[in-house]
Amino acid sequence: MTERWTDERLDRFAEKVDGFAETINQQGIRINALIENIGILVQGFYLEIPNLKAEINGAVEEARETREVLHAELVELKEVSKQQAVTAERQAVAAERLAITAERQAVAAERQAIAIQEQVIAIQEQAAIAERQAIAIQEQAAIAQTQAESIRLMIEMVNRRQA
Repeated sequence: MTERWTDERLDRFAEKVDGFAETINQQGIRINALIENIGILVQGFYLEIPNLKAEINGAVEEARETREVLHAELVELKEVSKQQAVTAERQAVAAERLAITAERQAVAAERQAIAIQEQVIAIQEQAAIAERQAIAIQEQAAIAQTQAESIRLMIEMVNRRQA
C-alpha cells in the first residue's frame, strides 16, 4: 500500500525542514560573529606587538648602557685607589650579572613576542577555517531549503497523479 502525503503532512515536513535550515543559518550567523570577534582580537594583538618589541629593545639598550656606564666607573675607581678599585670591581661584577640577566630576560621576552605572533597567525588561520565553515553551512542551509521545496513539489505532483 502506498502511503499518501496529505497537504497537512507535507506542510509539517516542510516546516521541519525550514526549521532545520533556519537553525543552520542562525549557527552560521553566530559563527560569523565569532569570526568577527576573533578578527578584533587578532588586530589587538598586532597593535600590541610593536609596543612589546619597543619595550624589549628599550630594556636591552638600557641594560647595555648601564653595563657601559658601570665599566667606565670601574676604571675611574681603580685610578683613585686600590681599595676603592676592589670594592668597585665587586659592584661592577654584580651589575654585569644584573645586566646579563636583564639581557637574558629581554631575549626571553622577545621570544615570547615571537611566540605570541605565531599564535596570532594560528588564530588567523583558525578564523579563516571557521569562516569557510560558516560559508559551507550557509550553503548547506540553502541546499536543504531547495531540496525541501523540491520534495514538496514532487509530493504534490505524486498526489495529483494519484487523485
